[in-house]
Order: sequence, then C-alpha cells, then structure tokens
Amino acid sequence: MGKNKLRGQKSRNVFHIASQKNFKSKNKAKPVTTNLKKINIVNDEKIHRMNNDFVNIQKELENFSKVLTLEPLEKELNQQHHENEPVNVDEATRLMAQL
Repeated sequence: MGKNKLRGQKSRNVFHIASQKNFKSKNKAKPVTTNLKKINIVNDEKIHRMNNDFVNIQKELENFSKVLTLEPLEKELNQQHHENEPVNVDEATRLMAQL
C-alpha cells in the first residue's frame, strides 16, 4: 500500500496558473450604462417639457372658463338694461317689415 502513495501524488508546478494562456480576462465596462444615462436625461427633459405644457394648458383652461362664466352675466345685464328702456314701436315695425 505504501507504493501506490507516491504514484497518486504528482508534483505541482508553482507557476501552473500564471503560465496558462487561456485564462479569462476581466470584463470591460460596457457602454450600456452610459447609453442608459443618456436615455434617462432625454426622458427627464421630455417629462419636464410635457409638465410645463400641461401647466400652460391648465392655465388657459382656467382663463377660458372664467371668460365663459362672465359672458352670460354680461348678456343678462344687457337684457336687463333693455327691459328698462321704453319700447320703440316704429323701430319694431321697421324690423318686422324687413322680414
């Protein structure tokens, strides 16, 4: 049994790993991260621009709704003003004749 012990053990070369040519090189940094950063910057700019556009639209809608609410009030005031004036019969007959 003692004879087989020497056969099983092989002397290992100390420079075995360093002398290999096919060892795996370290991975280089890939350009994906820089592309993702660029995409994120572009997306942030688009989001900021869209938010500003929507804020402007909301302001315009507020102004438009204020104008719409003021118009009926002005019409009512004009109608009340006409009701207080005496009726001009001659003008009414002339308008009816044009029809």
